[in-house]
Amino acid sequence: MSKNRGKLKKLILYGKSFLPFFLSHHPECEKFKNHVIKCGNQGLCIGCFIGYPTAFLAFMIFRILNISNIISSNSIIIISLIFLTTFFLSPLNLIKGKRLKILQKFIIGIGAALLFYWIMELPNSRKTNLLIGFIILNFLLTSLNLYHVYGFLKTCYKCESPFDWGNCTGFCAIRERMEKYNLKNILINLERFSYRLKEKRDHKLSKIALTT
Repeated sequence: MSKNRGKLKKLILYGKSFLPFFLSHHPECEKFKNHVIKCGNQGLCIGCFIGYPTAFLAFMIFRILNISNIISSNSIIIISLIFLTTFFLSPLNLIKGKRLKILQKFIIGIGAALLFYWIMELPNSRKTNLLIGFIILNFLLTSLNLYHVYGFLKTCYKCESPFDWGNCTGFCAIRERMEKYNLKNILINLERFSYRLKEKRDHKLSKIALTT
């Protein structure tokens, strides 16, 4: 029992160590500074802490105001789709500054709220509309999160020491917490992987340079 308790305690301490990353979803790195807003000493992911609360609050406001009595159903879905398509400004590299990113997530949140409101107003049973909303919004969330992961990994890959999170300054706070709790630096295991990846990338770049 005590052995299991010790494992559980260690797991909790690892969770506390990674808490900064769980909230920011990005390393404390210069390359990710436009993806994070500061709240005291803690970084918060702009996408999660702006987009999701905006969507929830906007939907509640739309329900209270019953905006379908103010705006037609067709207008609601058109505005929703226009707002949601601002997401594509990111892959096109048209959204770079932090303020623009915050505005974009705010707009996407409102777009998602309008979409869900429109779905809930469809002439179906509440259960059917909830199912439709669940499927569509899960598709949107999955797409957004996959793009987020892709962008995160792409940025790390381009780094001078790709994925070397055991030594990277972006994970310094996490390593300090692990040391504080007398935990093993599990991120150091990525050091060899980082070296091989950098070696492979440099070799590929040198081949391209020779052929041009």
